[in-house]
Amino acid sequence: SPLFYQQEEFLRADIGDFKDLDDFVERGYVAGFDGAEGHDLLAMLHTWDTCDISANPRFEGDLKAALGSIRAKTYLMPCETDRYFTVEDVARECALFRRDVVKMMPIPSSWGHRAGDPCRRGQQDQNSFITQKVNELLAEPSPV
Repeated sequence: SPLFYQQEEFLRADIGDFKDLDDFVERGYVAGFDGAEGHDLLAMLHTWDTCDISANPRFEGDLKAALGSIRAKTYLMPCETDRYFTVEDVARECALFRRDVVKMMPIPSSWGHRAGDPCRRGQQDQNSFITQKVNELLAEPSPV
């Protein structure tokens, strides 16, 4: 998120030993793709591009019907500062689910889209929040 960069949180010792923004981008982003199998990356892009659960003969593009058919307990957890999947966008999708199966639980963090990555240093607070919410979800009685 802009806040993460404006406050230069990438320089915090609990996140890493980055000396500046360029170092953070090179070792924190670019290095994550070095050596990645090209077909794996293409498969990931394909998944993102074709992930509309309503694009099938059963729902014929009706996202409300597709999300409304979900019976499993569901927590939608965007990060408060995510600019890819904003809280506002997720709230609109949340309204398409059955009320008895969905709750929105935004992750409090300045990390934006990268919040809650269990492999990334400096995200212990987000990981604790997510773990707590998952435990709450699992403790709820089934709506079905």
